Amino acid sequence: MTPSTQNNPRLLCAFSALQMSLFPMAILALFYEREIDMSRRDIYTLQAIFGLCVALFEFPSGYLADRLGYRRTLVIAAVGNIVGWALYAGATSFAGVVLAEAVLGVALSLVSGADAALMYESLLDTGRESQFSRWAARMKFWGQTAEGTAALLAGLMFAWWARWPFVAQTAIWVAALVVAWRMVEPHVAAREREREGHVAEVRRMVRTAFVDNRRLRALIALTVIMGMSTFVPVWMITLYAEENGLSDGWQGVLWAAANYGVALGALASDPLRRRFGFAATILGCIALVAVGYGSLAFAWGAGAAFLYLLMTVARGVFTPILAHVEQEELSSGDRAAFLSLRSLVFRSSFLVLGPIVGFALDDYGNRAVLLTLGAGFAITGALALRHVLRVERAAA
Repeated sequence: MTPSTQNNPRLLCAFSALQMSLFPMAILALFYEREIDMSRRDIYTLQAIFGLCVALFEFPSGYLADRLGYRRTLVIAAVGNIVGWALYAGATSFAGVVLAEAVLGVALSLVSGADAALMYESLLDTGRESQFSRWAARMKFWGQTAEGTAALLAGLMFAWWARWPFVAQTAIWVAALVVAWRMVEPHVAAREREREGHVAEVRRMVRTAFVDNRRLRALIALTVIMGMSTFVPVWMITLYAEENGLSDGWQGVLWAAANYGVALGALASDPLRRRFGFAATILGCIALVAVGYGSLAFAWGAGAAFLYLLMTVARGVFTPILAHVEQEELSSGDRAAFLSLRSLVFRSSFLVLGPIVGFALDDYGNRAVLLTLGAGFAITGALALRHVLRVERAAA
């Protein structure tokens, strides 16, 4: 590995920090409601459309990244994000927001898988692949810390001018483009092997992920369920907090606290796994998620907010752990494609679940929906974890 390639892990952490400096996120639901006049159904429908755009390009983009190169793919993704956020800054209607989300969906699909694959292959070059979970946790830490810090500023920006967070986000991606440009593509020997044709390769990957490799299949299910359990509340928490008396000035603080929770969880992820083991750590995360949903269902206040923040800590803990064990099952030259395939399952799941949650919130209220979601994710998460452990015991 050349000295410049050795900088890839640090550059990827910087790229993650810039990518996650999402100034609009803390005020996005308020922007939708006040500037675009959207209902909760519209918000969840919009996010389902975004998920569809990501899903349509998810696997093709990962497949492309494995063959085109991870660095080049991240550069293209940065350009796409610049265009997407510029469109958002000028959006005045639901159609304009849909267009911006579509462009951002394609750009996000290009990042998905390529960044983690580049990290793993860069570490693999020097025999440091065992450190992947540590570096994945660092990427998560800096990314979530950046998002939390951006959230603290978002409220002030939004109060000054509703479009400022989107203008700032466009500038952030210009900086991310510079960082991506400085990365160096690692040598991946698998790219030089004789290929069997695109259609045949796609069939092989799909069969490997969902039929032949039982452990990978079980890990995909567990990762999707755990990710979904902490992703769904993101699109209800700001409006939920507003309904319960939280002022606009504190919305950014709540969002920042949630992201700092994820960041701290990411830092604790590897030590917790080493101390308590994979199964106990993931089971603890499932319990925190269930408690978080339950607290939101029955009350809002300091206690409920604290338990919700513990749910975000759980997200920071389980994400690097699951990412590491997943990487161990993947082969060089196909990493981004497999990671994108898993993301495709995630996005497709939200494409179905998102609108259902939005409609249910409008029709049945917060308590019934939160209790149902909490119980559902706890049960399916525990069953998925049990399946992973059973597959591992059978293979031992």
